[in-house]
Amino acid sequence: MLSGQELYPISLGLYAWNSSASVSPEYYPAVIMGSLLAVLPLVLAFILLQRVWKSGLAAGSVK
Repeated sequence: MLSGQELYPISLGLYAWNSSASVSPEYYPAVIMGSLLAVLPLVLAFILLQRVWKSGLAAGSVK
């Protein structure tokens, strides 16, 4: 579906790099750094929105 590798999502790009890292180990640091950069926004969103999620769960449990 995607016409070029520059349009791949980060998870698919990391999978491709990880596959090639087994052949040439110089891709290992790039795969690790890419994984960190992919997870970092999710961790930040979870930390910043934790208060909102807790209040939404508590509000939904009260009739």
